[in-house]
Amino acid sequence: MVRRDMPGDQQLVAYVVPDGFDPISDTAQSEQFLEGVRKHLSSALPSFMMPSFFVALPSFPLNPNGKVDKKLLPRPELRNAQMRAQFVAPRNTEEVGLAEIWSKALGVADIGIHDDFFDLGGHSIMGIQMLAHIEQRFEKALPLKALFEAPTIAQFAALLRGDAPDQNWQTLSAIRPTGNSIPLFCVHGDEASHSLPKYLDADTPFYAFFHQGEDGKEIRYTSVESIAKHFIAELKQARPVGPYLLCGYSFGGIVAYEMAQQLTAMGDDVPLVVVFDTYAPAMHGKAIESDLKFYDPLKKRIMRGLVSQYLRNGGTVPTRLRNFHIIDTYDRAAMAYTPKPYKGKLAVFKAEHSWGPNEMGWNELVANGADIHVLPGDHYTMIEEPQVQALARELSECIRSTVGKAEAVHH
Repeated sequence: MVRRDMPGDQQLVAYVVPDGFDPISDTAQSEQFLEGVRKHLSSALPSFMMPSFFVALPSFPLNPNGKVDKKLLPRPELRNAQMRAQFVAPRNTEEVGLAEIWSKALGVADIGIHDDFFDLGGHSIMGIQMLAHIEQRFEKALPLKALFEAPTIAQFAALLRGDAPDQNWQTLSAIRPTGNSIPLFCVHGDEASHSLPKYLDADTPFYAFFHQGEDGKEIRYTSVESIAKHFIAELKQARPVGPYLLCGYSFGGIVAYEMAQQLTAMGDDVPLVVVFDTYAPAMHGKAIESDLKFYDPLKKRIMRGLVSQYLRNGGTVPTRLRNFHIIDTYDRAAMAYTPKPYKGKLAVFKAEHSWGPNEMGWNELVANGADIHVLPGDHYTMIEEPQVQALARELSECIRSTVGKAEAVHH
């Protein structure tokens, strides 16, 4: 059912009654059961129909007519309270205003200035909605990447006041620029851009590229080649001299692959490219065929027409259409892209519940074949907690084995 008292205003919640045990008294079995339900649904439903929350109940509450009384279904609990920092109350006008906006968006009371937006259950789409409210209140527009750079109220208030340095990059964010090892640039990592640095080697600098169009503005770079070229220009501002490690999630993996091609052609060293659940361009069409019943050609044409209307005369795409606009642009770019064979090292991290062969079509493009790693979760959950920890472990191993050889060459 759809609940309207949850973070992000509306959330799809699944209520399930397991057979054979009490989910209240046996929480461990309950969590295992719900994970099985989630995996089953993720293999049958597109992402926009997947529930955000799953709740196990001993029985459904019934009204006098014997039907489920939806008003008595419990509100899902948000992230574990242990993930919250020690509470420190807001200290000034900006922090008080931000705490009110965050509390309403997240559905969490008494947010302290050191609590992390993502650890409290926040995600990119919620962040976009929240930034719109922040702009209305403080009359200052900040991109989504600002929330990844400053995920606490104290840090974000400093951005609003102008106390924090503005990097002036359109899509690149220096999530963790410190460290002496080869830097890792992550393309379109979404929530992983926040989680991965926590689990990777502290000596590895971490940068993240964000999506165009998240602010509702027109997407300027619409081909794989032009997106890669734009990202490289910002990469070079941050780190003028290589070597560079690259990774990318979903379509971002294709962009990372093309960035590696362009950087190599420029004479730069790219010891490793890792794609997270990314189909090679030749397989991209087959991969999206399963979505045709939800985004059929007629529906796509209608939605594209709406997007075009909103963008006329410098307009803005409303929040509800931005995700479609971005994904539709990426699908068209991937289908039009003809990749060249790659001589470097490429690793494929495939989600175990994703469709198709484990090499996801990359072996025919890579001279020595791709390194294949199968990871827990599906396309969407592999970058979320707790599955992202397994992804980080595999990525760390790949980086360690590669960087050791690369640094030996450079020394």
